[in-house]
Amino acid sequence: MSKYKEIIAFCFLFSISFVFMSHVVKTVDPVLSTLITYGFAALFFILINIKSFNELTLIAKSNINEIIKINISTLINTFLAFYVMLYVSPIVYIIVFFSGLSFFSILGKFDGNKLKLSLSLAVFIFSIMTSIVIADGTIANTTIGIILTLVSTFFALLYMKETGKLHQNLGVTISQILALRIFLVIVLCGSYSLCRSSFLTLESSELLLLMAISIVGSIIPLFLMQGAIKKLGAALTAQFTTFTPVICLTFMVLVDGASFSTFEIFAICAMTLLLFIQAKYIH
Repeated sequence: MSKYKEIIAFCFLFSISFVFMSHVVKTVDPVLSTLITYGFAALFFILINIKSFNELTLIAKSNINEIIKINISTLINTFLAFYVMLYVSPIVYIIVFFSGLSFFSILGKFDGNKLKLSLSLAVFIFSIMTSIVIADGTIANTTIGIILTLVSTFFALLYMKETGKLHQNLGVTISQILALRIFLVIVLCGSYSLCRSSFLTLESSELLLLMAISIVGSIIPLFLMQGAIKKLGAALTAQFTTFTPVICLTFMVLVDGASFSTFEIFAICAMTLLLFIQAKYIH
């Protein structure tokens, strides 16, 4: 199991970070939460690339359109990841996110294989049905939450595609991309937070929690994910990430004290199995 340690650790950290995020948005503005969490991550990646700052500047100038797309997609994806927690639970976001990511990916590069598309669509529809069943809010909130999650997922995929081009065509490193992707988040979320004086209402405990989310949910998982891809390959790594719904379920019970019926647990486990089968046989 040692060769799988990076991706297993990623799944655990990714899942628990969303449980923490669902707590913090109850008292902290989602815009400010986005700014602190990802701004701190950006600062970290800028600092580890400080010696090659001129190279970073050159990459940004030479690929201005791609960098703008990456920043826009990052802003929408990261903000909605927090904002959606006002409407649905972490496990709903994770289920819809991973099934939507796979479905949008196959839809975007449809190669004429109708069986592959049909299976992916079936898993996607089942994920929406499962999310509705396990959601603990009103129908209106659940609907809004699912729609916002799908928007977040779409822009996450856009970010992956644009960064993939930079990696393949120019050999830009992961840490360089991460140092360049957050500027729009800092400018827009920072300006909004300053105008609203959101910082004045921030408690020290909330600040520490947001910084912890940045480390646990962004900085460390990104390195773990890259390490897993390098060691296991993208396909096998993708199979492991499908177990996050069950892991998130476990953390919600242990940390949040959430309760699920036997049917809900069965639906989540079935959804996890379908995501695994899809990752193993469809891609």
